[in-house]
Amino acid sequence: MLVHLAIACWVPLCALACYWQVTIALAGDHLGWLYSIEWPVFGIFGIVVWWNLIHDDPETVGARALHSSGTLPRRRAAREQGVTTRVQDEPTDLKNYNDYLAALGADDKRKSWRR
Repeated sequence: MLVHLAIACWVPLCALACYWQVTIALAGDHLGWLYSIEWPVFGIFGIVVWWNLIHDDPETVGARALHSSGTLPRRRAAREQGVTTRVQDEPTDLKNYNDYLAALGADDKRKSWRR
């Protein structure tokens, strides 16, 4: 509901800013013509973002879609197959850090703001 309210305020405010810039441009400030074109573009951009937010399905877009379709990113697919690409002569600090990152990557909890 908040997204709808935001776009309902955004578009009229962009139209008002456009009108204001047209009056400034007509008063002699030639830079106002640029801004009078810019504000409708901002309004249209807001509508496009709003449209994408309300029509986005997390199951068909992004990592969830790749995971559910069976097409995993290369690193994750390699990790699940047990393929490692580790350098044999790495320093201890780097090895510890890589082990830490591998442990974080092995955690299969999905981190998303949608959950």
